[in-house]
Amino acid sequence: MTPSTSKPLVSVVIPCYKQAHLLPESIGSVLEQTYAPVEVVVVDDGSPDGTKEVALSYPGVRCIRQKNQGLSAARNTGFRGSRGKYIMFLDADDRLTPHALEAHLRCFAEHPEAGFVVGDIDHIETDGSYRESPRWPLLEANFYEEMLRVNHVANTIAVMFRRSALEQLGDFDISLPAAEDYEMLLRAARLFPSAHHRTVVAQYRRYDASMSKNGVLMLRAMQRVMYGQIPWVKGNARLEAAHRRGRIYWRERYGAVTIKEMYRLFRRGDLVRATRAFLALVWHVRERLLLLPWKHRRRVFELIRSGRNTSRHARGQSRKAYDA
Repeated sequence: MTPSTSKPLVSVVIPCYKQAHLLPESIGSVLEQTYAPVEVVVVDDGSPDGTKEVALSYPGVRCIRQKNQGLSAARNTGFRGSRGKYIMFLDADDRLTPHALEAHLRCFAEHPEAGFVVGDIDHIETDGSYRESPRWPLLEANFYEEMLRVNHVANTIAVMFRRSALEQLGDFDISLPAAEDYEMLLRAARLFPSAHHRTVVAQYRRYDASMSKNGVLMLRAMQRVMYGQIPWVKGNARLEAAHRRGRIYWRERYGAVTIKEMYRLFRRGDLVRATRAFLALVWHVRERLLLLPWKHRRRVFELIRSGRNTSRHARGQSRKAYDA
């Protein structure tokens, strides 16, 4: 990669916590970009696994170490420590494609009004092999309205921001336990136009135990994010309608995830966590529970019946022990 002072510097911020074994792939994917100049800023978020040593083994890669504060705080630290005119956030277990920076900057050149640009991603398995290529509609107008209905951005790793836009947007919200990237994108779409293109810019590693599989966590986080949009949509009929549609979408999506989670917990005999998941489902999804696909509602009914049988069995066993 030959540096060029005539081109703007791009900073890629890589937060890392307990992912030192995958960090070389992430850093390598940035150093192999067809575009230069590029700056790599690794944020060691109090990781106990040698993240700093891995990062500093690459000449020119900067590493900022902090006590463990979570992904949002690590991204904020990395941004403050970066110098680029354009910024990307790449998770330590994901990878950029070789033409990612070049494709994003070309999109910026074609859309100078954009505060951020969005590309496509592929999903990969935990071992790095190809999994699938999900695709979202390309947004061309009404960015905030459309983002309220559903997140049209595959993942934060698919986004490049102008530094000036991030400076106006402020930090990722460290108080959110999840969905902080969606909240940031809603803020960005509210303040700036964006541009979307079809170049695959990143590879996102999927895990069966990922945060998005935690239905209860995501239901709570999405409720907070959507509740936070109310002051910005109030009084605008189109935005209010999009907001209602978005709240329904997230309740149904993560309601279904919560049912699967609850079903697994119950089958494993973890009745306490299964009950908590059920209560969260009822509280957050409410009447929409009846509108979920039958395959999901059927699991709820099965759990209720199983719970009654378990309860009767337990009472019977208790009575036998007492009689004995």
